[in-house]
Amino acid sequence: MRSQPPCKTWAEKLALRQEDLSPADRAALAAHLQTCPACAAAQAEYHFLDARLRALPLPALKPMPRLSFPNLEEEGEEDTEEIMKAGRCFVFPVRNPLPAALIARLTLAAVLLLFGLQSASNNSSQSQRTTLFTSDAHSIYHGHSGYVDAVSWSPDGHYIASGGWDDTVQVWNVSTGALLTTYKRHTSVVSALAWSPDGHYIASSSWDGTVQVWDAFSGALQTLYTGHRDVVSTLAWSPNGQFIASGSWDHTVQVWYARTGETLRTYTGHNEFVDAVAWSPDEHFIASGDRNDTVQVWNFLTGKMLHKFSPLYFEGIIEALAWSPNARYIAAGDRDGTVHVLDAHKGSLLLIHKGYVNQVSALTWSPNSRYIASGSYDGTVQVWNADTGATLYTYRGHSNTVAAVAWSPNGRYIASGSWDHTVQIWAVISTR
Repeated sequence: MRSQPPCKTWAEKLALRQEDLSPADRAALAAHLQTCPACAAAQAEYHFLDARLRALPLPALKPMPRLSFPNLEEEGEEDTEEIMKAGRCFVFPVRNPLPAALIARLTLAAVLLLFGLQSASNNSSQSQRTTLFTSDAHSIYHGHSGYVDAVSWSPDGHYIASGGWDDTVQVWNVSTGALLTTYKRHTSVVSALAWSPDGHYIASSSWDGTVQVWDAFSGALQTLYTGHRDVVSTLAWSPNGQFIASGSWDHTVQVWYARTGETLRTYTGHNEFVDAVAWSPDEHFIASGDRNDTVQVWNFLTGKMLHKFSPLYFEGIIEALAWSPNARYIAAGDRDGTVHVLDAHKGSLLLIHKGYVNQVSALTWSPNSRYIASGSYDGTVQVWNADTGATLYTYRGHSNTVAAVAWSPNGRYIASGSWDHTVQIWAVISTR
């Protein structure tokens, strides 16, 4: 819920779609939203409502019956009674009709109230279905026998790889749930995984201290990386597919060639366990987070630090990092229940999302860089506006910690992996 109402000057324009505004109004509104969180939150809510209306299934959108309005003075009182008894119409003897603008506002208020009550009912009853974000029972994957700690979509969006405490990585078809590959070469928990940008290979890291690169469909091992001295807790593939960055409890981040395993650089800027890494989409930088509440951004070729976000910003432990697809922002999930959105180039804090009372364990951006989905130890996934921090939806389909989340490449689905041993796929009907 917004803490304050939007500005009166912009209240009506906020409810309009972009195509319904003049170019001048669009430009002026965009400038205003940069400086007014209340209006930005209000617009996000209007867009959310609009998306929900657009997402209603066609059978539910039944046309209203045609209403005819006879001229009472010409029909006469007796004829009017007969018409009403026959059910041919409803008669409204209105002498002073309300202004059209007022009717429109009343209608909008009624719709907002209706959907607000429905949303509150869905959240209070922990419903797994809404018109915007939905959970389909056929999209729950039960293949793992232990906690699920990692999920990753194939670049074409047809497959998901998931890994966890049963020491396996499983590759399966998103549409059918059919298991395609089970990779069993790790000897301990699979902590992280990622598909190669070309979709042919998967890199998986483990508590056994290794990172392994293997064929996604045959399971044939290509590269075994043993450069770390402790648990490998996180990894990220470079956008060009040539390198992998892996973070470890040995306090280092190592960058190495994916095909050969040859180490390119060892980054020693951390003095605690490294639990999160993310590669910038423009390939130039890596962000890494540790258990000393620190996020560092550095040039992967030179090892030179660009920015350091110190414990001044954080109060817990950095468990998750995600770089926005437009390469401008970094989201950092913390054990204190917050998510910090950081400006990757300026080194500044943009906003703090405080939607949780428990640890934030996973993060993913929507492909359009407008939304963030975050998973928590409380078993929920929250989807929220990356510009305002306004929560749009809370998914409650899991019964234990949500340790991994991933947004599909086409932006239409979110995969969430949990300690309830499942991976659940739920639909994002619209992210307009």
